[in-house]
Amino acid sequence: MKADKIFINGELVTADEQFQVCEALAVQEESILQTGTNDEVMKTAGADTEVVDLGGRTLMPGFIDAHAHLELYGTNILGVDCKQPRSIPEVLKALKERAAETPEGCWVRGWGYNQNELAEGRHLTRWDLDKVSTSHPVIVVRTCGHISCVNSKALEMAGIVTSTPDPPGGSYHKTNGQLSGLLLEAAHMTVFQHADYSEEDIMKGLALASQDFLSYGITSVHDAGGYGTKHIRYLQQAVQKCIVKQRVYALYGSLSDAPEMVRAGLESGISTGLGDDWFRIGPAKLFIDGSSSGPTCRTREPYDSSPEDRGILYLQQHQLDEPLLQAHKHGWQITAHAMGDEAVDMMLHTIERALDQKSAANPRHRIEHAGIAPPDLVERMRQSEAVPVPNPAFLYEFGDGYETDYGGRVSHMFPLKSYSDQHIPYAVGSDSPITTPNPFYGLYAAVTRRSKSGRLLGANQAASLEEVIRAYTWGGAYASHEEHRKGTLEPGKAADLIILDRSIMSCPVSELPGIQVETTILNGKTVYTLQKEDVY
Repeated sequence: MKADKIFINGELVTADEQFQVCEALAVQEESILQTGTNDEVMKTAGADTEVVDLGGRTLMPGFIDAHAHLELYGTNILGVDCKQPRSIPEVLKALKERAAETPEGCWVRGWGYNQNELAEGRHLTRWDLDKVSTSHPVIVVRTCGHISCVNSKALEMAGIVTSTPDPPGGSYHKTNGQLSGLLLEAAHMTVFQHADYSEEDIMKGLALASQDFLSYGITSVHDAGGYGTKHIRYLQQAVQKCIVKQRVYALYGSLSDAPEMVRAGLESGISTGLGDDWFRIGPAKLFIDGSSSGPTCRTREPYDSSPEDRGILYLQQHQLDEPLLQAHKHGWQITAHAMGDEAVDMMLHTIERALDQKSAANPRHRIEHAGIAPPDLVERMRQSEAVPVPNPAFLYEFGDGYETDYGGRVSHMFPLKSYSDQHIPYAVGSDSPITTPNPFYGLYAAVTRRSKSGRLLGANQAASLEEVIRAYTWGGAYASHEEHRKGTLEPGKAADLIILDRSIMSCPVSELPGIQVETTILNGKTVYTLQKEDVY
């Protein structure tokens, strides 16, 4: 067989079990034909073979983001960016500008604010947002995606009054007995579904998300859900129409009504693995607790910053077990959002009960985030063969607040070194749009354990670059039962490849966040090329 394209003189990071680095690679149609030295691979050249000289740059497998929210990332782009403003007046100014061009009665949506980075050091309130508009409903989602603030009009449209009881796993925050407009966890989920986007806007957002992800070298995404039961249908249609170009493994559970969606999935007779190389149904997913940066995740011990607070639980143990054990019984992979150590403990309990039912093969049940995982929980992951999906980029994005909230527990947050030491396969997710989908920030944070201010967070858990690259490629494929097809540069596997603008293995660690992807190749075809005017 003759190659269609050959890459020579490169740093070919195979990400295979031996983590070999080669010189050259040949592609034939949609698959990798051969890897090796320049001389070895050039033997596959024919008269029409294209030869690309990498000049020492890295060629490696495309990244697999094992936990991201394509719909939310894309629709955020359509909303108002409240991540950049550094004061409440600046946030309100941006929202007012959008309100001025929005028909009366229609939603004004903002995203990304972080009270810890605002000059006032506090959350927004409905009284703040009433200054934006009293005729438009206004919602601004905090950077964590678990908290939002709304104005009085939005509360009115959602039918929320002072006497409205808090939903299980959430809170309508009050100040001096009055609704402040701050919505925590399930309360946020309840109101956000009133601010839903049209199908046209969702498809537009998905297209924007897909293009951005390609520019970061992400060729596969484990989509962790959107709002509403239509999310899976929209996502599948977007893949079929090539609006989303990545391969998608869809976690099955809505952010707003996951238990009901999982039960409906069981009744329909579908299960994990249904689909093809481009769109496949993944695990049944529930929510257990909140976010690490809120902080609202459920912890065994109170927060260092709030001695009376251990976070929020969406579900009690029996409410978690009932749908997920049924899902396991019907052939599903199972998972849950579990950020705090109590939540991780609960998910492990469910996985252990599921495995007591026996199964023919390791189902590779997952734990999304597994944010705080001390040694006893890591050991239980090893024994149950659970696959954690950590988010090391959180250390960079939110790490400056972690020591305040969790103290010494930062040494157990996203414990990648412990996973490697215990031979626990793990995948890496960005949880975008909670933080950037750019994998190079995740790599940097995993290797250095540094926040964006340079603070060192649990140096004992720093991973090697080789380990994290493998987790971001092979690990993602393993977590979706697809390691036979993708995730490494080995003959016969899909030609999902990326070319970087330098050598990733020899560049200084401090340069990792600045690496750019020059070319993204998916199934043997170039789908993204860096333009000189591109600025990231």
